[in-house]
Amino acid sequence: MAEEVRHIFGNSTFFHGLLPLIGLLLSACTGVWANKVVVPEQVTAVLGKNVTLTCRVEVSTNLSLTQSSWERRLPSGTVTLAVFNPQYGTSIADEYSKRLHFIKPSVRDVSIVLQGVGFADIGTYTCKVVTFQLGNMQASTTVDIMVEPKVYVSPGPLSLLDGNGDTLVAKCTAERGRPAAEVFWESDLPGQSSVVTQTEPEGTTTTLVDYVWAPTRDAFGRSLSCVVRHPALSQDFRIPYRLNVFFSPDVMVTGQQDVWYVGQKNVQLDCRANANPPALFYLWTRLDAPMPAGVDTSNGSLVFTRPLEPNDSGQYRCEVQNEVGQGFKDVRFLVQEPPPTTAAPTTTSTTKSILPDTTLTITAPINHHAHFTAPTQASPPDSGLGTIVGGAVGGILILVLLMALAGAFYMRQRRTFRGDYYTKQYIGPSDMQKESQLDVLQPHELQDVYGDDSGNGSQDLKPKPEGDIIYPDYPNDHKDMESWGDNLSLQREGTYYSDHHNHHNVNPSGPPLHNGSPYLQDECYDNGTDSDYVSHVDGSVISRREWYV
Repeated sequence: MAEEVRHIFGNSTFFHGLLPLIGLLLSACTGVWANKVVVPEQVTAVLGKNVTLTCRVEVSTNLSLTQSSWERRLPSGTVTLAVFNPQYGTSIADEYSKRLHFIKPSVRDVSIVLQGVGFADIGTYTCKVVTFQLGNMQASTTVDIMVEPKVYVSPGPLSLLDGNGDTLVAKCTAERGRPAAEVFWESDLPGQSSVVTQTEPEGTTTTLVDYVWAPTRDAFGRSLSCVVRHPALSQDFRIPYRLNVFFSPDVMVTGQQDVWYVGQKNVQLDCRANANPPALFYLWTRLDAPMPAGVDTSNGSLVFTRPLEPNDSGQYRCEVQNEVGQGFKDVRFLVQEPPPTTAAPTTTSTTKSILPDTTLTITAPINHHAHFTAPTQASPPDSGLGTIVGGAVGGILILVLLMALAGAFYMRQRRTFRGDYYTKQYIGPSDMQKESQLDVLQPHELQDVYGDDSGNGSQDLKPKPEGDIIYPDYPNDHKDMESWGDNLSLQREGTYYSDHHNHHNVNPSGPPLHNGSPYLQDECYDNGTDSDYVSHVDGSVISRREWYV
């Protein structure tokens, strides 16, 4: 510092004269700035709680602390509360001996704690330090008192009745707060709040907030909250308030059905009510007629102690009453005849399937079942057994239909069978089916049928006596075949038999048929029209190319 001053003023005689004075001033200023007492400007205490008054001593090392003390300035004068001496210890005034103490006294810190702060403790407090060489140093702080309000919620003077107009619901009070508390209602209801403040002793204030709302039964049981904010509180203080809205009964009836049936038993209708205060009185009545006999209406229930009857149909009412009012519920009671409880008779419809060119008719039963159940019985559940039975019945019907079709086809084939001469064979007795040459048409047998070889190449058929004619499987109207012997003739060529005298080689190229019919080769017939007819063992002449039915 001296060098800087010298640089400014140079080496003048005036400067050399002021230099000792400047050094003395700088030393004094440095000592003052380095030594001080530090205390808070203001301390706020909560009524009835403890408060801490801090005092830190900052002195240079070349100074020694002689004594520290706390003093209070009163209208009557200054009062010493406590003293700390590094050599002799601490000393506290008698009136504060139970409420005041040093925290950890030292040459650097002489903070104290004042317990149970009251309104009388409001004022100015001074921390004083005595040092050697510099003397006394001090600093003062002001103590103020905060009063935590007493918060409570009280209901309005009137009960909350459903349907009434604006009513004072509740009042929230923050009593004797210092400073005044901030109070408001928190709710989602469409109510309104109003604030009133009152000044109290010792600088305290009471705050009152009313909540006004038009009550409805829908809000019964809901809550709103009173919220208080104050410096003495670490967080917002909330008090919930439950709304108690009084309303007349809301009546409901349980157990009702759209339709009841004659003969139903254990029928009961229960009347219940939602009311505040709770319902005190239940009454069942019938509006269109007197209450029928056999009905019990105790405990809010309508009980039929007998099976239902048709005259039980009618209009019934349940009335419920409480201290606020009454409510009722009307019930239309309809009793009908019960539906059938058994399955409807099985109906059979005929399905006809007519085959072409036949008169065969197949009739298949189709079962139609209609199930009816009583109103008090559950519908029959679907089961796998019904599916199995239905499938079995369907399979049987299909099998019967196929068998009928097969029979019809067989009958048609039998009646419309087409064949020629070779398929029209006569099956004789068992002794005629033996393998012998007796079944082969012999030359002398041909002579009996066609006559001798004389003639013009055509043999006249010789009819056999009527008693010898065989008509197997033909009706009597076919007996006119005997007329064929008078009109038909067969022309034979000379090569019909290559050697008709050879009785051992008849029909060499054709085997016997073994069915009682002679076998004739194709060469045995003429190419003319007459060759289409051949003789049968019974003496008749039959066409080879005729369709037989």
